[in-house]
Amino acid sequence: MRIAIIGTGYWGSKIVETAKSMNLNVALYDINDTLDTITPGTTDGVIIATPAATHKNITKMMLRKGIDVLVEKPAFMNMAEYNEIEPYTANAKLMAGHILLYSEHFDFLKQNLVDKEILHIEHRRLAWGRQQKDINPILHYAPHDVALLDNLLKTMPDEVQSKGVYITRQTQPDFVTCDLKYGKVTVQLQMGWYYHKKVRDVSVITDKGTLAWDDTANKSKWISQLVEDGRQIQHMDKNITFNESVSPLQKQIQAFVDYCENNKLPDSDMAHTKRVTYIVECMEKSLKTGEVICPSKKY
Repeated sequence: MRIAIIGTGYWGSKIVETAKSMNLNVALYDINDTLDTITPGTTDGVIIATPAATHKNITKMMLRKGIDVLVEKPAFMNMAEYNEIEPYTANAKLMAGHILLYSEHFDFLKQNLVDKEILHIEHRRLAWGRQQKDINPILHYAPHDVALLDNLLKTMPDEVQSKGVYITRQTQPDFVTCDLKYGKVTVQLQMGWYYHKKVRDVSVITDKGTLAWDDTANKSKWISQLVEDGRQIQHMDKNITFNESVSPLQKQIQAFVDYCENNKLPDSDMAHTKRVTYIVECMEKSLKTGEVICPSKKY
């Protein structure tokens, strides 16, 4: 398959390296290159790894030509952008780059939640000094978490409320906390630029214990605990480490290839992308207004 990768930054370079290791025919383009040379005659699919504000126009250009597109997160800045793109998906396929959906740790979470009732989910995505100029922590981090929640809970949240902490500038928050409700399941997302270390973890609290995924350490943990009258009477930790011979990025690119060539629907397909874009937009609206937003009533 002939793939054009647009974006020469860190992530674009990682995609190029991974695609070449899969023996795909790769052409690399900078965002300032003449993209008119990318045509159906030379290219079967495009992967877009450019700044978020450029995604809409590049995606639109490629879809209009009939070229399938994988666009990295955040796929679109808001629903207005998505709605502008949607008519062009009649010409070609659209997929979002929600890479955590393709991790063995997420597979582990799903497999081990089958016989359990989810009570609460906690996500933390924190880092030191990786402030983005064009987007806030919600647009930078939340698409990952919302993508996981969409796949795991398979419903829209009933409530979304976001609160920000403004330290270095008043135009964009440095830390954001988002509280969501999916029926009886409560969720809290913590995101920020100025934490003292890199944190990427997910905790799923169930009626039978807690499943924890530490993405920075490449470890998952099952914590089995029984509590009676406020006293812990049993506790057991079991660490699980995966040696992923096939990386999540490779799986994501392969999902794109399978979608283009065999019409095999990926986890991050267009319908999923629309839901994630809408929920993230609700988070941003709540951040700006202080309101509790009810996505499930308006979607």
